[in-house]
Amino acid sequence: MILQTDKRLNESINKYGCYFMSILFLVNKYLGLELSTDSILKIYDQSIKNNIMESNCYVNNPDKLFNNLGLRTKYTQVHESPNRKCSEDEIEILCLKYSNYNHFVVGDGKGNITYNPMGKTAPNYYLKSKRIFKI
Repeated sequence: MILQTDKRLNESINKYGCYFMSILFLVNKYLGLELSTDSILKIYDQSIKNNIMESNCYVNNPDKLFNNLGLRTKYTQVHESPNRKCSEDEIEILCLKYSNYNHFVVGDGKGNITYNPMGKTAPNYYLKSKRIFKI
């Protein structure tokens, strides 16, 4: 999977695209969506144009982003507890808290990291919350 730090992507994705890239990873995982740096940039541009996401990669409507890419989801609309376990029909994006920023990664349903858009996970974080989606 392409990382958010890939220099072929734009500066906004490089700096702030962890949630966006986590969603793309999950769509790739569940639907086999083939992704290239060009397709990621097109999705980025379309998402901004359709008011799904801001240019700084803040995702206004994650369900709409998932749905536009073909994966039907229903977000719980709650920043779930780190202890919350997913049922078989749920997926999670984890919010890691570092001293001066948050970072989003894909979880395995039990709070373990399965994909980090930055590539490596620095050890000085704690699991702040989860974003759970029913699929």
